[in-house]
Amino acid sequence: MCDIYMDPFAMFTYFNYNLLMSKIIPYNSEYLNAHLDVWQIQTIFDDIPSTNTYLKEQAQNLSNKTIILANQQSSGRGRYQRQFKSTRDKGIYCSCLMKNYDPQSLTQLSFACALALAITIEELYQLHVQIKWPNDLLLNNKKLAGILIESMHQAESMDVVIGFGLNVYHHDFGALSAIALEDAYYSTLDRNEFIVHFFRTFDLLLKTENILALYREWMVPKGEFISTTIQGNKTEVMIIDVQKNGSLLVRKEDGTELSLFNEEIQILSNL
Repeated sequence: MCDIYMDPFAMFTYFNYNLLMSKIIPYNSEYLNAHLDVWQIQTIFDDIPSTNTYLKEQAQNLSNKTIILANQQSSGRGRYQRQFKSTRDKGIYCSCLMKNYDPQSLTQLSFACALALAITIEELYQLHVQIKWPNDLLLNNKKLAGILIESMHQAESMDVVIGFGLNVYHHDFGALSAIALEDAYYSTLDRNEFIVHFFRTFDLLLKTENILALYREWMVPKGEFISTTIQGNKTEVMIIDVQKNGSLLVRKEDGTELSLFNEEIQILSNL
């Protein structure tokens, strides 16, 4: 019979790591509203079909800079109506409302949201993520978060709903190439702290003049040919740049350059 020896320090680390990872810190509305400055948590739902849908339907009855959170979404979605897996207590499922917004600044809003997520993750957890144009966040070449921005147009302005889903704790991603913060950060993850840091960073970025330059620094992929679908046709292109209006400048294998908006092109791989 063979004796099995386990180093005491390794044993301590193993059991304490698993205990730490099993502790999910719940949302605290009092803490959040005390630290969110001009933003306000309206509701924290235990379960809701979609935080974005709720804000779109209730926008007329809600104040500017209203935030809602959910522990679970049964019909969370991203671009192209793709499902975003929103398992109970495993992520941050958040939407916020900005009323009477200038339509000309919608692109800046998209840049700011993606950057605020990336910067918050780097500053809180020392993890460097990348932005896959236009609004997915990647960690270790796997999807960590997604953003969905939807607008409701008025005569000269519009109301905008900004939603994001962030994988915090690991769960079954199925066939998706995805990752959670927990997979790369081995300490306490507090969703309350993240929400406060994110919205403070978001507000600062909306006042930043060089936001496009910042976005370019974080954006991938660049300078290599990748598989895409352009207007329904599979095409290999090289990403050259993202432009001020939010469109993507790409070069085809024959040298032709195209400027495309997100509804015209779909990047088929994470990198």
